[in-house]
Parts: sequence; C-alpha cells; structure tokens
Amino acid sequence: MDRIVLLFTSLIVIATFTTCAYWFELNGQATIEILNRLPILFLPASYVYMLWIVIFVSLFVWMINYYKNRHTPLRVSTLQTALFVCISVLQVATLFTWHSELYIASITFLALQLLSMFGLYMTYPLNREGIHLRMPIAALLSWSLMLFLVFIRYIHVFFEWPDFGFSNALWAVIIMTIGTAFALHLRYHHFDIISPLVFIWSYIGIIIAYGFEELLVSTAAFFLCGVMIVGIIFMKKTHLALK
Repeated sequence: MDRIVLLFTSLIVIATFTTCAYWFELNGQATIEILNRLPILFLPASYVYMLWIVIFVSLFVWMINYYKNRHTPLRVSTLQTALFVCISVLQVATLFTWHSELYIASITFLALQLLSMFGLYMTYPLNREGIHLRMPIAALLSWSLMLFLVFIRYIHVFFEWPDFGFSNALWAVIIMTIGTAFALHLRYHHFDIISPLVFIWSYIGIIIAYGFEELLVSTAAFFLCGVMIVGIIFMKKTHLALK
C-alpha cells in the first residue's frame, strides 16, 4: 500500500507541475511560449502538447490497475516505485531549470529522466500482461524523448553552436529521422506500438505547423509517418511468441 501512495503522490505532483508549466506560467512564462521563441522547425503545433493530458490519464489508470493487483504477482515492485519517484523528481527539476533559463542543467535532468524511464520500461516482461501494463510508460518515454530532441535543438540554436553547413530544415529532418529510428527500434525489439504512435502524432503536428511554408520538413514528416505506420503493421519478431 505504501508503494501505491508513493505512486499516487508522485503522479499528482508531476501532473500539477507539468500542467502549470506548459499552459500557465512558471517563473513568469509558459514552456510552450519559451519553445516558440526560436525558429527551430522541429516544433509541432501547440495542440500536440495536449498529449500530456492523455499520458497523465493513462498513468492514473496504470496506478489504479496496480492498486487492484496489489495482492497478486502483478503488483508494483519496489524498483518500479523507486524509478517512478525518481522520474517525478527529475521532471520537476527539468521544468524548473528550463523556466529559469538554465538550459544545460535542464537537458541534463531530462537525459537522466529518460534513463530512469527506460529502466522502468525494461522492468516489464515481454508477454501480453507486461506489454499491456507498460503502455503508459511507453507513451511517457517516447513523448519525453520527443521533447528531449526539441530541447536539444532549441539549445543548439540558442547558444549558436555550429550547424556544420546544414540548414535549419535539414536539421529538422535529421532529428525526425533519429526519433523514427528510436520508435522503430522499440516497435521491433520490444513489441511496442505506442511509441511509434506518439511520434506519428508529433510529426503530424509538425506538418500542420509548417505546411507548404517548409516543404522539405513537412514532406519528410509525412514520409516518416508512413514508415512508422508500415513498421507498426509489419515489423514483428516472429521467433518470439507472446504469452
């Protein structure tokens, strides 16, 4: 029961803090407003960030399932609880430092958060029950990676680091390709449908945001969405049977 209380408390904290940071103001500014200051050509339309709400709702369902299974072998483990608490602390640290314009510290906290998320993701066995329970964590992991890529590009532009001769649009295509490779890796090796869907949602938001104004970016996003849809349908490890 103590583990459930820790999960519930941590979830309430990050849901409240993240909502305030993205749609209201933290240190006098909202996260989306900060991101829109620079023309990095990798930002999806503002509605895409509503995915946070879907993720938090799914995490509440995830927690309720653990409450129902608290006396069964499917109960949440001490390791899973510790990792989720760690993720919550790092989420708050990431947003607080980002809104304080401590961008290097923020991206460091987010990188540590991603490692913690992947550790939690890997605690689930590759069977039907494990994959079902893992879905909210998969959504959180893939969405956080998408944001990590956005933050990295933002910092790149903010500090005017070398572009190595690549245009802004080409950088966006390169970053989208990296995200796609990650999503397809999880699809193939971990039977994960959620992660490609998160990136498809994000890339559709990029298409809507830039349309015909940035044809290279929009075309690449459209193509990569198609690649991930094909991956969802056809990429399977046939030698590993799910039980």
